[in-house]
Amino acid sequence: MPHVLDPQLEQKVVCLPHKSSKSLSSAALGEQEQKKLEVLKQIIVFAPVEGEEAFWSKETQIKADAITNEADFDAFITPFFSSILESCGLVYVNSERYQWLPQSPDLNKNKHLKPDGFATHPGMYRVKPEPQDRVHRPDGFRFGVAEEELFDCLILFESKLSISDAAFGQVVQYLQNLCPEASAYAILFDRQSFWLTSSYKGYVYRVQKAKWVDMGSKSLFQNFICENTSPWVAYLTNACEALHVDVVEGDAFLGRGAYGHVFKVTGQDGKIFALKIVTDVRRLYRERRALLMAEHTGLTIKPIGEVIETMESGALLLCPVGKPLPRPTTREKIRSLFYMLWQLHENNLAHGDPRVPNVILTEEKTLWIDLVKAGNATPFSKRRDAEILTRSILRLPYEDSLSLALVQSLNSYFQCATQENLYHLAEEVASAAGFSDQETL
Repeated sequence: MPHVLDPQLEQKVVCLPHKSSKSLSSAALGEQEQKKLEVLKQIIVFAPVEGEEAFWSKETQIKADAITNEADFDAFITPFFSSILESCGLVYVNSERYQWLPQSPDLNKNKHLKPDGFATHPGMYRVKPEPQDRVHRPDGFRFGVAEEELFDCLILFESKLSISDAAFGQVVQYLQNLCPEASAYAILFDRQSFWLTSSYKGYVYRVQKAKWVDMGSKSLFQNFICENTSPWVAYLTNACEALHVDVVEGDAFLGRGAYGHVFKVTGQDGKIFALKIVTDVRRLYRERRALLMAEHTGLTIKPIGEVIETMESGALLLCPVGKPLPRPTTREKIRSLFYMLWQLHENNLAHGDPRVPNVILTEEKTLWIDLVKAGNATPFSKRRDAEILTRSILRLPYEDSLSLALVQSLNSYFQCATQENLYHLAEEVASAAGFSDQETL
């Protein structure tokens, strides 16, 4: 479980002067951050522990020192990382060839950063092909990028032949962009040592330095990872064990909501399911009841089995597995979404949260997911469904008012929930989106 930053230390970190990293070179940023940590006395040099195991032996250190190419060094050290990470339920993913960490929402992807690697759950990254770079690597290497919605579920790794101010500045920049509103962690390493780096809301607040050959360095390295691993790693691991399923490694993540995450998994017979894991178990029981009530309509996904309660979370298997529905770009596609909603209402069912992201495409049809209403639909719940879908299509937050034409159409549907009135609302939504029958968004 990741540490919570001590409030007094947080206040000290925030109050220290910070020059914007955008105006600094990596070397200047690294030097600035180290000086700040020295003032806070938060650069800690590990004291070897007599009798404890080192990360690797002195003989292995001699081999590491002889390496002169960073890619060769990464190939050399990755099996050591993988061995330790396995005990934490994690895998090491090489990512140095891929630009995947955004510096800003406004910058295009060719400006993204390229951390060398990261540790995460096998179901929490997107696989990429092995680079054709003539570097000899043992079997079992993983290449990929992190899922942007799961940046809080990884620990960054950055490799150098020799650590410098510029190298540390790079790591600081990574952490500033990885989780700017939460805790984030990184390990900067070279051939002789590693720096365990902790940050909170983009501020680096502690660095612990150790050498690979220090006695006790193996436990130090392992404990840093285990203590700072997201609880969602354990939730996913426990759910898979309880339900006897396996994640589809490198292609498992399907989505994330306010309360849960969804992953693609396979059963013992090879069948594919969606595994939904939530922290509010009551919501999952309610969703299962709603899906069972709607199952006869053929308009929704189906729950498979019972809700399984695991450590601080609940899990449920669902099928079929689909792809997210693209945002509607024509008047006809808007009509189709409102027709899907009408089909639910015609069966006296309300959805509760019929946003565009809660529709999936399967090989056969479009289906609703994430039902939150169990029980007969009322005029109020139908109107609310219609407004939620309207705002979702128009990307209109609840702080913004709807036009008079949209409000009148919603009220007409509230007074008389007919297909004709809902279609009239769909036409008003299409007009508000700004295109005619032939136009696209």
